[in-house]
Amino acid sequence: MKKILWICSRLPSPLFSGDALYSAGLLKALASSEATSVTLVGTRRTDDPIGEHILNLPNTLCLDAPPMRSSGLQSLLSPLPRDAFNLSTPELQSSLATLLQQEWDWIVIDHAYSSGLLSGILQHRKRASICYIAHNAEGSIRPQIASSFGNPLRQAFMRLDAGKYQKLENRLLQVADAVTCISDEDASYFQRFSKNVHVVPPIYLGQVSPPHSIELTCPRALLLLGSFEWVAKQRNLELIVENLMPALQRNEISLNIVGAVPQHLRDRFSRFRQHLEFHGRVDDISPFVSASRGGLVADTVGGGFKLKVLDYVFARLPIFGLRNALAGTTAGEQSAMFVADGMENLAEIIVRKVDDLAALNSKGASLFKLFSARFGLEAGTRRLTKVFL
Repeated sequence: MKKILWICSRLPSPLFSGDALYSAGLLKALASSEATSVTLVGTRRTDDPIGEHILNLPNTLCLDAPPMRSSGLQSLLSPLPRDAFNLSTPELQSSLATLLQQEWDWIVIDHAYSSGLLSGILQHRKRASICYIAHNAEGSIRPQIASSFGNPLRQAFMRLDAGKYQKLENRLLQVADAVTCISDEDASYFQRFSKNVHVVPPIYLGQVSPPHSIELTCPRALLLLGSFEWVAKQRNLELIVENLMPALQRNEISLNIVGAVPQHLRDRFSRFRQHLEFHGRVDDISPFVSASRGGLVADTVGGGFKLKVLDYVFARLPIFGLRNALAGTTAGEQSAMFVADGMENLAEIIVRKVDDLAALNSKGASLFKLFSARFGLEAGTRRLTKVFL
């Protein structure tokens, strides 16, 4: 049995963000292999206890440290990016130092923000191989995210942080014995730095809805799922509302947004309140799925696979999206979606197709069939086994 130390500085609990969902899926798949023993270490995201979806995993021990404390401006003086600096808490450093006294077959660094303690890991790794679990091609997307902000001061801070992420990721790629990433697009980027790159798509952990049809009684509405606490996610939300809502409102199509959204953004778009509703964070999305004719994927800032795609598909909801926002999906899968190359064209497609019930139901069923074969637990376990065994 392979002995694995899994460093996930932001532990995947609760499951309200993409990085948590992706990490939790990988851990569940690895636990299903019965050929590994995993010790997971990281900081809690909140003061709440770690969820049973982590604590009940077979052959998995979770060691948690208290949530990080904001560093304020201290991170500006560090060579580490802000998240990596903040997450390298004294409590996590202490736990990791104790764990590194043991012998490990693999040390996993889950997400670039978990590599703030890389120097200590390299010093005490002994014979362990290192695997970098990439959630995004940080060296590529961070500069793009920084340039998307119009505020010069904010853009300068984010460009500085992006440069730190690039340097940290490059160093991590130089020492990693294996790299996993989410999509073929990200693999093309990482293959410039590493010869051992594996594509491991997300593993769906949620409920699978039974077959159902969208009927005329279903509201003329779309659903947008997300966690909008990160500035890049907030910028995406701003661009989506600014570019799509005028056309949606003119055509009496509503947009339901489910996820944590700062109050200042809610207030900013109050002029659309007749057709734009913020529902906050919820435990059960099924009522909003039932009240929508499609899921929206229209992120223009940042890259990577959008995990809300899985939520839509396994809820049997058709997808309206931007081609660039659907990274990690195949041409065949995109043919079963309503895809556009720009916001204006996307708005036109939504207006034209939202009442085409036959097309909505046909594409939703086709996409469900395609995704069921590619994003299940069995497929994820098989892919991870190739990395570690």
